[in-house]
Amino acid sequence: MIGRTISHYRILANLGGGGMGVVYKAEDTRLGRTVALKFLPENLSQDQQAVERFRLEARAASALNHPHICTIHDIDEHEGRQFIVMELLEGQTLKHRIEGQSLDAGLIAKLGMQLADALDAAHSRGIVHRDVKPANIFVTERDEVKLLDFGLAKLVHPVSELTVTGSLTEALAIVGTLPYMAPEQLRGQKVDGRSDIYALGVVLYEMRAGQRPFTETQAAQLIDDILHKPPPPPRRLSSDLSPRLEEIILKCLEKDPTNRYQAAKEVDADLGQLTSPVAPTEPRSGHASRSGLRKAMLACALVVIAFSILATVSFSLRPRIENWLGSIRLPREKQVAVLPFNVVGGDPKSQAFSDGLTETLTAKLTQLTTDRSLQVVPAAELRAKGVKTADDARKEFGVNLVLEGSLDKSGNLVRINYALVDAGTRRQLRAETITFAASDPFALQDEVVSGAVQMLKLEVSANLRESWRSSDTQVAGAFDYYLQGRGYLQEYDKAENLENAITVLERALSLDSNFSLAYTGLGQAYWMKYVASSDTQWIKPARDACERALDLDAKLAPTHICLGTLYSGSGNYGRAVSEFERAIELEPTNDDAYRGLASAYERLGAPDQAQKTYRRAIELRPHYWAGYSWLGAFYYRQSRLAEATEMFKQVTALAPDNIRGYSNLGAVYVDQGLYVEAIAVLERSIAIRQTYGAYSNLANAHFYLRRYEQAVGAYKEAVKLKEKDYVVWWNLGDGYYWAPGQRAQSNHAYRQAISLANDALRVNSRDAYALGVVAICHAMLGEREPAFVYLQEGLQFAPNDADLHFKAALVYNQFGETTQALGWLEKALAEGYPTATVLNTPNFDPLRSDQRFAELVHRKSLTP
Repeated sequence: MIGRTISHYRILANLGGGGMGVVYKAEDTRLGRTVALKFLPENLSQDQQAVERFRLEARAASALNHPHICTIHDIDEHEGRQFIVMELLEGQTLKHRIEGQSLDAGLIAKLGMQLADALDAAHSRGIVHRDVKPANIFVTERDEVKLLDFGLAKLVHPVSELTVTGSLTEALAIVGTLPYMAPEQLRGQKVDGRSDIYALGVVLYEMRAGQRPFTETQAAQLIDDILHKPPPPPRRLSSDLSPRLEEIILKCLEKDPTNRYQAAKEVDADLGQLTSPVAPTEPRSGHASRSGLRKAMLACALVVIAFSILATVSFSLRPRIENWLGSIRLPREKQVAVLPFNVVGGDPKSQAFSDGLTETLTAKLTQLTTDRSLQVVPAAELRAKGVKTADDARKEFGVNLVLEGSLDKSGNLVRINYALVDAGTRRQLRAETITFAASDPFALQDEVVSGAVQMLKLEVSANLRESWRSSDTQVAGAFDYYLQGRGYLQEYDKAENLENAITVLERALSLDSNFSLAYTGLGQAYWMKYVASSDTQWIKPARDACERALDLDAKLAPTHICLGTLYSGSGNYGRAVSEFERAIELEPTNDDAYRGLASAYERLGAPDQAQKTYRRAIELRPHYWAGYSWLGAFYYRQSRLAEATEMFKQVTALAPDNIRGYSNLGAVYVDQGLYVEAIAVLERSIAIRQTYGAYSNLANAHFYLRRYEQAVGAYKEAVKLKEKDYVVWWNLGDGYYWAPGQRAQSNHAYRQAISLANDALRVNSRDAYALGVVAICHAMLGEREPAFVYLQEGLQFAPNDADLHFKAALVYNQFGETTQALGWLEKALAEGYPTATVLNTPNFDPLRSDQRFAELVHRKSLTP
């Protein structure tokens, strides 16, 4: 096969193979990259069960975009043989790396953490590997792990490293490789992620000891040893093995799954502690910053005694903590996400308090981002994207550090465990535990903020630190309710949370009627009720609350943002500008203020001022990707595609693991007709994390290149990720309509799009975009009357919308009304609609012979 070109892959070399596949090195001639092609062996090509299991590997692995799992690019067929396209790896398998030798403890911890992280990613998606072994673990030349072979050897022909007869294998229904199988696998019992953890334990044992824990070569005896014999302590074979690493290995190898680690991330965390001294885990107590609270605590002697002991422990450990922190190098550019703390027991009130605490922590850290080495993802951005794990934060926002933790409330005590984690490796860099009285939320917040600053090695001015410790309330109960209210507002899309937020914020104000920030939160909650319901009764109480907050304290940026949001939302853009400008003066790092100000200018019809606002945000923090992303989106809305391209390129340069930069850059490339470039960056985005938007734009690029079958495949992936979205169903309908032999399937997709768009119109009957989509879908179905009814209604609501004018051209063209179609196309192009999209939309192919079509496209190409 060497030298042959299959699809768009040129075979370069044979890399080897085994019972489940032959692997070749190949060049992707379309994208100019080197890949690996894995073919199903010829003798299995006619075995339908083998073919299906081969496909299972592709489906399983492609669902796991993770740095330590081999990336699957595609699955295809050539002359009846299935093949998978995957990333090409340079290095060797762990099996060859070990070859009877032991590895040093540091490397074992590093590789083990990466493996545990990969397994955690798989298990979180409901995928159990069931064949973890050194031969399925690849180690690159940079000592980076790649986990291989999901769904092959474990399912088709289990290949033991021993001489195991087929009859024995079949009788025991063995699925996996015998020496690495957990006892429950051998018994034919149900397996889960803990079975992979057992195999991980065998691998860790072998890496250090140079051999597996059970070395019997006869299958029957080996099975008996795994089921009944305790594994020999690995220190017998490696005397310099640390007791802690031995403890981790043996816990993985527990025969009863309930006694093993219950999740791979627990193995990851424990191995991470081997690379640095363990952080102190004794509960700490801080001092209340308000004298009134100190006096109140003196009334309870037992609590005072307990907290005095804890405080003594804290201060005696402080020098050790500092030395430990100093031994770990943080990245020079710190891009941080503060994840919502988990609440032990799941109490809703405690969860709301915890969410409010993490939001205020995020806001305070953001005030330090004038230091160009620090960037912090806004809490609202994390919530909007549903980001709750370090891996998601890295993929969604490109962060390299994450603060995560847990909160446990018991009686009048609150304990918080929190840690700084490397987002790429999931290695825990620093950790802290604090314990406070629940009646002192001030001190709790102060200590969490102080600890986070210390973990990140940040400098805080005396004035800023003092402002953090102050509050516009001195009532602990009011502050507690306020934090709960802020937490409920983090999940404002749930109607009950808005009600809960209003309730607890009103309680805060009943305890302290001069609490400005509580009024700000209340105003925000009322405004969100208006946005959610379109019921104007909520506008006045929202405005009253925001104005009351401003009367009480005009020096708080959130009070001005509160009013600015209301003014902007009700069309008073001039006053919105004034409020947002004042917020920026008070808090120059506030993302909400910059975005609100730019949006108000844009709606005022002052795009130059909007652009200047985004530039101000970039100048303040030139190393923060978000400002470039905002400006890129602004340029995109203004049809300034070349400038948008440069901004999104800057995003990918500053945050190379951030899917937004690649996805947005791909969308801009599509509008510019740069489809090959679009496909490359969109595939990069998907490799980091599969998203609806990236798949949809990838499909569009294939569609305009007339690769309709590839477009259909990508549209179907987008539908899986967002099945209630009418736009992708419309696009899928177009893909089927133009794909050879698939037009009949377009009817169902168009019907789905119409149904879902009508659901959206029941919420907002003036949605011109949805009306246009419904019109097009009816037109593609040949239904003239409803097509024009929906189109005219949309044009009534948005008479100057370029996108809707393009849709009008599609509708008229579909019914052969060429003159009207050309008229709407001319309007769309004059208003900035992409020329490339017009030229490459197959619906307009019949117009290419019309001189009028050529002239209007030519005129547009001459327009600067």
